[in-house]
Amino acid sequence: MKKIAVDILMGITIILEFVSLPILLHEVLGIGLAFLIILHINYNKKYFKSIFKGKYNLKRTVDLFIHFGLLFSLAATIISGICCSQKSLKKITIAGYKMSHIHKGTSVISLVFLGLHLFTTRKKLFRAIKKLQ
Repeated sequence: MKKIAVDILMGITIILEFVSLPILLHEVLGIGLAFLIILHINYNKKYFKSIFKGKYNLKRTVDLFIHFGLLFSLAATIISGICCSQKSLKKITIAGYKMSHIHKGTSVISLVFLGLHLFTTRKKLFRAIKKLQ
């Protein structure tokens, strides 16, 4: 029950993050989303423990690529978001790009990986939703 509640809250928060909100609310939701992501990863730690076990076929390799692509793009989004939220760090640039551009770019990449992640885990998600009924 806790696991699906975290997943549903993450979904709602992600949708809200892409709606035009006041900056302060966007930042607070972003921090909340970061904690929800940590909880989600913690609930799925059995997956991370199994990465080096067993054989890899094409599906398992693609799933691993998607999961780590999502993990790294979310980490980049969170880190760049933290840098954007600080007044003294607004002028920081990496390779000629403002942090806000990096934050926006990585958030779009995260959204693509999230869609792929939801597609590859849809059966598990639907089973969890059916258990709630």
